[in-house]
This record gives sequence, C-alpha cells and structure tokens, in this order.
Amino acid sequence: MMLGHLPMMWRPESKDVFILGLASGISASAFLAHPIDHLVIADNCAPVIRAVQLFNPWNRGVATNPVTRIWLEDARTVLKLNPQKYDVIVSEPSNPGSPASAAFSAANFIKSPPTASNRAGLMVQWFHVYEMHDGIVDLVLRTFGSVFPSMEIWDSGKGTSSGRLRSTWDNSLEHLRIAFAREPVRKDLAAIGIDSPEAFLARQFASQRTAFAIPGPGRWQSDIFPVLEYEAPLAFFIGATASGLSRFDERTCNPASPRSNGARFCRS
Repeated sequence: MMLGHLPMMWRPESKDVFILGLASGISASAFLAHPIDHLVIADNCAPVIRAVQLFNPWNRGVATNPVTRIWLEDARTVLKLNPQKYDVIVSEPSNPGSPASAAFSAANFIKSPPTASNRAGLMVQWFHVYEMHDGIVDLVLRTFGSVFPSMEIWDSGKGTSSGRLRSTWDNSLEHLRIAFAREPVRKDLAAIGIDSPEAFLARQFASQRTAFAIPGPGRWQSDIFPVLEYEAPLAFFIGATASGLSRFDERTCNPASPRSNGARFCRS
C-alpha cells in the first residue's frame, strides 16, 4: 500500500504510472484509489499474472481495470521499447540475490531514459532489510542516490526509498491533505494503521536533507559490476538483519544529545 500511496501523496496530479512487479496486485491497487489515467505493469511470470485475479476482492480488480495494461515481459524491455514517459515509476523486485532482480537495483536501470519522466516524476524503490547486512543496504541506497541526489527513505515495515529526477519536491501537509480527501485513499491507509496526514508523515525515516549522506562512499550496483547478486545470497545464508540504518532515523534522534557518527545527520 505504501508503495502506491507514497508517490501519489507528493504528486497527487500524477496520471501515468509504471510498476515493475505484479504479485497479488495490492501495490497496484493503491494507485487505483487515485484518479490516474494509465497504469502499466510488467511482470515476466505468467502464473503470477493468472493468479492475480484470485485477489480481485482486495486489489480492486486491477487485472481487468480499464486503466491497467499488464505486460508479460521483462520490465527493462518494456521501458526500452515503449516511448511512454511516466509520472511515477515503482520498482519492487523480490529476491535481490537473483541476477534478474538485482538488475533492477543497478544504476544502469535507474538512470535509463524511460525513467526520466517528462513531468519531473518520482521513482520509488522497495528494498528489505531482513536477511541483509548493512553493506548491502548501503550499496542499494548509494546506487539509488547516484542517480537521484534528492531522495528520501520511508519506513514501510521493510524499507522503501524514493527519489526524484529533478531538484527537490514539496512534502508539505497540504499535499497529503489533497490525497486524504479521497475516500478510497483514507480506507486503504486506515487498513494499515494510518488515519491522518500527520500519521503518514510519521513514516518518513530520513528526509531529503539527510538521506543522500547515509550510505557514504563505496561501490555501486551496475550491469558491469553486479555486486548485489553475489552479496545478497551470502547475507541470506547467514540470516543477518541490517540494523545500521536505524542510527539515521530522524524520528528518534535527539538533537540536544551528543551526536555520534551516525546521529550527525539528524535534523535540528
């Protein structure tokens, strides 16, 4: 739900959306709570596309909704061959240890021309911190930040990063109230414990003022050097959970206290 509603909160006028990954269609259904014109979804797994209709009572019938177009194809292929530009692009590949999924965290994919919206749109990428170590989380954030210097980190329960291609964006409560005025949006968010614009804003982990600085210098994920598909399986085998990111949580930082190396990025 957060993957769909997060970008629409900041750009409630968005009309054209692209999603990498269908699954049960819940993330896609969040966009259908907003007045969008086109919802393009790419998933290269035929059984998933067939099974999504079993979730119609919960995903607003996304598979048959008139604004939806589902491609049984690799997302990078769809974006390269289709000249369409998008207001919002969502990437939620699972299992980053596989080469196919790791490719969607690569800078080559993130900065490809089709992701450059003609309306200075937003890109949202989901990434989990369970069965990961801190080095991998830093790698993903660093790669995303190499393309989108203006980015934020949001707490969706698993870890979500969002970035914008041009300049910064306004994340004022006024934008949130526009979206909360829509009844389907309120119902969706109430189902996950968010009952007000303020409660939604409380999910912001790191703002544009700090998020860019969290990972520090180091390696990027790219098609030429696909680090993630080798490091992620090792982290999965170890069963670690990345915890270093918690040092940068702006919601819990106390500016009055002595600042550690991790807390120095907190807002005052």
